[in-house]
Amino acid sequence: MRQFVLSLGLAAGLAGPAWSQGEFWVHPYNAFGAEDALTASVNLGDLDGDGDLDGFAVNGRHWVQQDEVYFNNGLGFFRSARDAGPDRGTGYEAALADLDGDGDLDAAIARDLLPVLLLFNDGAGNFDEAGDLGPIAQARSIAAGDFDGDGDPDLVLVQRGEANNYFLNRGDGTFEAAVELPGAFQTIQVAIADLDGDGLQDLVFSNRGGQGLPIYRGQPGGGFSGPVLLGGELEMEIRAVAVADVTGDGSPDLLAGGMEAPSLLFPNDGSGGFGEPVRFGSDADVVFGIDTGDFDRDGRLDIAIANSGVENRVYLNRDTGFEPVDIAADPVSTYNLSVGDLNADGWPDIVYAVSEGSNYAVINRFEHLGD
Repeated sequence: MRQFVLSLGLAAGLAGPAWSQGEFWVHPYNAFGAEDALTASVNLGDLDGDGDLDGFAVNGRHWVQQDEVYFNNGLGFFRSARDAGPDRGTGYEAALADLDGDGDLDAAIARDLLPVLLLFNDGAGNFDEAGDLGPIAQARSIAAGDFDGDGDPDLVLVQRGEANNYFLNRGDGTFEAAVELPGAFQTIQVAIADLDGDGLQDLVFSNRGGQGLPIYRGQPGGGFSGPVLLGGELEMEIRAVAVADVTGDGSPDLLAGGMEAPSLLFPNDGSGGFGEPVRFGSDADVVFGIDTGDFDRDGRLDIAIANSGVENRVYLNRDTGFEPVDIAADPVSTYNLSVGDLNADGWPDIVYAVSEGSNYAVINRFEHLGD
């Protein structure tokens, strides 16, 4: 098994990190955010228009905190920050999208027992409050996608134990009234993709209730049919979900993160149906977030997980299955993760949101040398 080395100079009290070719590397300066901010997610996007990926940290969860924007210096370090909007709240996740059609990334923030907060970007990474929408409920995440095919981003709000909602964008950053999706589950996250190749966006939710993954199929005009529950016979608690073509056949597959159980890959059969799940990971994993990237640049998507209280891991996609690689840091309360090329070197990096400690970025120094 290949082992990546993560040199945590900050934790070791060193002046700087040691790194070499073939490593995931984190510099002490790659830790960011206050340890008591209770960060639930860090979403990546070019927030100030300079061409690199910045971080939008959503803080608080059940407690009131200030969300923050962290600016990338172009080398993969978040070296400056400012408040995201004027108000503090109980944030869980932000959907970053050009909501008002002015060419920059705005934010819609899912908050616990508060409506969704809309923040519009002036193009330089300054966010002003633009109102709120949706119900007061146990919101856990939010995502953007074009559900009605009109070219602008719509929103879907994920609520735990209550009906999920979607909102159709009028094109100017204002939204139609919330539409409830049928069914109420212990949903935490949502993934958006055209699962069946009909040109319409479908929705897949995680579900901590053990009944399986609720799937809603997109309909012309922005509606959805369903839900159909996938994997209910497994009776698994699933908090994290993602969609990506992991099998490399051109169709999006489903990834479900296990809670004290192995995670699952549901392969797409090419028409939106799913085959028997492939298990990866271990019973020790407590997966709060899951994402993909070709970390070794072998042409196959690999899987990264955010583990709460357990080592974070990358699973390399091999011909014979998934090869687990520990990110060798002390286990922390990782709450989510995002994958993106922070330093523009062509290799995907990872940002971990840590709810009881500082967030940190892992810079990819791995070069695939073959088996």
